[in-house]
Amino acid sequence: MNNRLIISLFSAIAFIVPNLCFALPAPCTQEELLQSSDFAIVGTVTKVECGVPYESKECTAKDGNSSFVPEMIANCTATVIVSENIKGKYNKGDEAPVPYVQLVQRCENGTHMIPGSPVKNFIPNSVIKYYNSEQCKYWNYIQISTPPKSP
Repeated sequence: MNNRLIISLFSAIAFIVPNLCFALPAPCTQEELLQSSDFAIVGTVTKVECGVPYESKECTAKDGNSSFVPEMIANCTATVIVSENIKGKYNKGDEAPVPYVQLVQRCENGTHMIPGSPVKNFIPNSVIKYYNSEQCKYWNYIQISTPPKSP
């Protein structure tokens, strides 16, 4: 009985531990975001420009599945008109370029690497808060409001 319990415990640990290695890091605190950022702003997204989509290489086919569709991402830049300077060189009314990676096509019929690259979606005319923290890259963007939908 004890041997079964010990074997079950080791099996559970062997299954859980590798999966924990790829988990997202804990969210950053406000202080960590500020300390790890060169600049932090609140503003309105006025323009979004993206490059040509490319395969992220963070998704693989499940068992040679023929209907596999890879994840596609694009390098983008959002232009933000600053309404509040939290930290750094951008003042009210300045245009701040914000580089980011945007998801273009989700991985289908495949296994995605966890955690993968952080992707964002900046929407023109939305109000955002952004910290340019590389250390807190999964948690450095907050969408405060979105534009109303057109009828």
